[in-house]
Amino acid sequence: MDIEKARRFETTDRAHADLFNKVVDQLNDNDERIAKRTDEVEQKATTKMEFNSHLKDHTRHITENERTTWNSSQIFNITGEDGQEKVYIGATDDFHAVLPQYTGFIHFTAAAGALNGPGTDVRGIWTCDDKGSYGQAIAFDHANRTYRKTISEGNWSEWVELESVLGAQSKIDAHATDAALHITREEREKWNSAQLYKVTTDNGSRAKLANGTDLLTLPTGCYFAAGHVVQNNPVPDDSSWFNYDVIETDAGRKTIYAWRSYDNTLWHSTVHTNGIFKGWKRVVTANDLEPSWTDVPLKNGAAHGDRKVRCALMGGLLLLEGEIVTKRGVVFGTLPPAYRPSKFRSRIVPIFGTTGMTKLYIETDGNMRLEGQIADSVDNITSYGLDEVIPR
Repeated sequence: MDIEKARRFETTDRAHADLFNKVVDQLNDNDERIAKRTDEVEQKATTKMEFNSHLKDHTRHITENERTTWNSSQIFNITGEDGQEKVYIGATDDFHAVLPQYTGFIHFTAAAGALNGPGTDVRGIWTCDDKGSYGQAIAFDHANRTYRKTISEGNWSEWVELESVLGAQSKIDAHATDAALHITREEREKWNSAQLYKVTTDNGSRAKLANGTDLLTLPTGCYFAAGHVVQNNPVPDDSSWFNYDVIETDAGRKTIYAWRSYDNTLWHSTVHTNGIFKGWKRVVTANDLEPSWTDVPLKNGAAHGDRKVRCALMGGLLLLEGEIVTKRGVVFGTLPPAYRPSKFRSRIVPIFGTTGMTKLYIETDGNMRLEGQIADSVDNITSYGLDEVIPR
């Protein structure tokens, strides 16, 4: 505020001039004070306006919500200040030693030669508990491959390359076109129609029976055992090796075949309805029908005729052949024990040298003799024929 000062009085009357000038000086002093006060008021008004303007400046100030939001936000750095890796693992560094030092979640890069690395330059992320004992690393290389590695209770896994969509599809395509790995519809139908029950061991052999096994209880299958260690063997207490084939039907029925290995003798049996065993039957072969002849020991002066007197067995039959020269009523020979009949037997036999016949008697002890005769000419008799088949 500008105030013009009052001019002082100038007069020859000094006394009156001084009196009036005192009044003028007081007025000037008052004016200066008023001007100063006015300047102070104006200055205060200006400061108040600026202060109010500052208060309304929301660009320079934060709100309570902003303060709460910022105070609640994470202040942990996961990268360097420039946004690049927080940790660099050099070619001479060890993944296992470096990463556990950084707990939490960080971004890292690594050189190709780093110990325990994936073997190539990678960028990745690492997350870990506050002790460095549990964590996972995921890394990416320049060939668009992804790798994963974990630590659990301080134990590290190997790096695992994660499959990509393209990589998986290429493997699927290669697999789908591999005819050696897949079956055709025809093969599936053939194999589904095959018998699935195993009758042998996995290597195609017979299964060995445990001691004490009852043959009549066996399920369908192929087995073997020494005959004396199993129950219901066709020849009890025979220590020879036997092979057994068992085929079940329904209602408890089954068929059992038993082979004695050393001489190829075969028996068969059936277990009928409700488990009724029908016993063993030995199978007769061509060899059984080829008799093995044995000379009959002669006695009491008897002699062989044109053909030796011999005996043989065929099944349950005793076979005799030959011609005997002997007296009637005396034992002319004795059959070996294996050839003797179970009952007394007799046959009508021819006379050679003339027409006629006589009766042959065979005792259970094997002794043989001739009794009675009818002949056209007794003097022409040369021998007696013994070609007979006799039940045992």
